Amino acid sequence: MTEWAGVSKLSVILETGGQASAIYANGRNQVAVTISIKPTDEKNNTYYGAISWPDRVNLVDYVTGTKLNWKGSTDWCFTNEEDQYFHHVPGGSRAAEPELLDDGTQQFTFYVTARPGVSQKSIAAWVKTDTGKIYQTTQGSGTFEGKVVLNPLVALTHRKSDVTWRYSTTPTQYGDDTRYVTTKAWNYYLSLNSSDNYFVTFSVSGYWSDDGYEGFFASDIKPDNRHKNFYGAYVWPREPHESAYYSSDGYAGQIVNFPVGNNWWDYARIYDLPYPERYLCFTWVHATTGGNGWHIPNGPLTTWREYYDPTITAWDMYGNIGEFKIAGSGVDDGIELDDR
Repeated sequence: MTEWAGVSKLSVILETGGQASAIYANGRNQVAVTISIKPTDEKNNTYYGAISWPDRVNLVDYVTGTKLNWKGSTDWCFTNEEDQYFHHVPGGSRAAEPELLDDGTQQFTFYVTARPGVSQKSIAAWVKTDTGKIYQTTQGSGTFEGKVVLNPLVALTHRKSDVTWRYSTTPTQYGDDTRYVTTKAWNYYLSLNSSDNYFVTFSVSGYWSDDGYEGFFASDIKPDNRHKNFYGAYVWPREPHESAYYSSDGYAGQIVNFPVGNNWWDYARIYDLPYPERYLCFTWVHATTGGNGWHIPNGPLTTWREYYDPTITAWDMYGNIGEFKIAGSGVDDGIELDDR
C-alpha cells in the first residue's frame, strides 16, 4: 500500500493570487491563504491519497518556523472555518480562491485573522508526510522557499458621523381604513456611509419580544384628547432581513397592536429599500383613534408611557464595529440615533 512520502511541489499564495495583502487587526477579518502540495509516494510517483489536515498541513512564521495560533484568540491566528460575514480582503472585496489543479496537486485553504496590536507577518507553509518527513517554505528552506505577507490595519470604530440615518414614509396594511384609526408611519434606515464597504450583520438589545410586539421598544400615549394619540417605535432585528420578514403582500412588521378594547392592529411595509441585509430598519408610528382613546393594558403595555433603551452593534464586511443607541427617552417626534 502506497503512502505519502515526499513532495515535488509546495507553495503558498493568497486568495487574491498575490503574495501580499492588508488585513484589519480586529480578530474577525479573514484573509484566505492557500497551500498547494503535489505529494509523492515512496517511489516518487504522484500520490493521490487523502492528506490529513490540519495535522499534516499548517501555516507557520516565515522566519522562525513557529506555527500560527490554531483557532486561537491572541496574536496571529488561523482556522479552516470560513466566517460567513467577515471573509473579505481590504481593498479587494472577497476574491475567488485559486482553482484546483488536475495534475495531482492538492490545495488546502486556511483563514487568517489578526488581533489588535500585531505587527506585519510573513507566513510560510509547513507539511509533514506520512513517513514523518517535513517540508516547508520558510526562510532558507531551499527549493520551496516562499511566503505571503499580511499587513495589519488598525481596526475601525464606526461612529454616528460614519453612517447614514435617513427616513421615508411607509404604507401600512390597513392605512386606507380611517373609520376608527388614522395611522402614519415612517421607516428609518441605519447603513454605513461608504461606497466600498457596508454593514453585514447587526445585534440589537432592548426591545419587547412578546408575540405580536417583537421589536417594539417605545410607546407614548398622550393624555390630551382622552388618550387618542399613540406614538410608537419599532426595530426589526431578525436576520437575514429579507427572508426573516418576508410577506407575500410586503406588510411584515406588526405595529399598533391593541386587540383588547380597541380591536385594532396593523402591519407596516419594512425593509423596502434595495440590499436589505446592508441596513437595519426601524419604524416610527403616529396613530390616532376616536371614542375613549387607546386602551391600556394591552400586551406588554401597562402604562401610558413605556420606553426601552435600545442598543445596536453593527459590523462591517471586514469585522469592524459601530455601537449606537436610540437617543432620548421619548418618541413623540420621530427616532434619533446617537453614539453609544
